Amino acid sequence: NVHADFNRNLKYKLDRRVNTFVYMNNDWPDSYGGHLELWGRDMKSCYQKILPVMGRFVVFSSTDFSYHGHPQPQTCPEDRLRRSMALYYYTNGRPDEECLDGDCRGKSHSTLFYQPSVLLLPN
Repeated sequence: NVHADFNRNLKYKLDRRVNTFVYMNNDWPDSYGGHLELWGRDMKSCYQKILPVMGRFVVFSSTDFSYHGHPQPQTCPEDRLRRSMALYYYTNGRPDEECLDGDCRGKSHSTLFYQPSVLLLPN
């Protein structure tokens, strides 16, 4: 599921601005999958795949088009879990260019899920 996170904490009326993840997975080979994928604004290409290995710290901005997620299923053994800790940074207000319609004033949304539109070329 690739998505852009909800943009506003309604209880405190603060805007979500930064996402961070710390991965806590010993001996996690590439073959297990579970990569965090960061996608472009047009949802046509994944520009970064991040393997969730022990101690890896990922930081990225949280805008209405900071598309990220795990579109490929994990292939790890059933007794293994992909572990991470997520932390978020909030501010009072955000620049209009971080919103889809260019106007952030008091507008909130829940998580926005998208299906990547990857062009598959014939073999």
